Amino acid sequence: MCASKNLFRTLQDFITLGQKTEKFNRIFQGIRVVSSRKPGHVQCELDIDEQHLNRNDTLHGGMLTALTDSVSTLALETNEKKPSKSASIELSVSFLKAIKKGETLIIDADTVRLGRTLAFLSVEFRNKQNNELIATGKHTKYIS
Repeated sequence: MCASKNLFRTLQDFITLGQKTEKFNRIFQGIRVVSSRKPGHVQCELDIDEQHLNRNDTLHGGMLTALTDSVSTLALETNEKKPSKSASIELSVSFLKAIKKGETLIIDADTVRLGRTLAFLSVEFRNKQNNELIATGKHTKYIS
């Protein structure tokens, strides 16, 4: 369930706009915003396709890292005290299990703490088919 229909539409529009660019965000083609349970949270899904795979035919770790950055930033944008600008200062991902082509990745991003100049964000990646934890991410952003 989404916090509001306008917020849901805005989040999906943001994702769709990025997919239409010739820049880096085009790699997020196919990502869907599923919900935003509360301010500071967003849940997305991505069907794993050929373009997301590494040489072992599993989801590339760089894709999980990029998703940690982008989806947690999207969660940050849903806060009531939305920052006008932000920049990443630290990002980490723990890779726990592989996911393959044809499976669906659930991406759950939360704002852990929103301070005056720093935002602390977390992301959890799960396999939709069996709810197994695939990876976790932490993201710290400078905000103004």
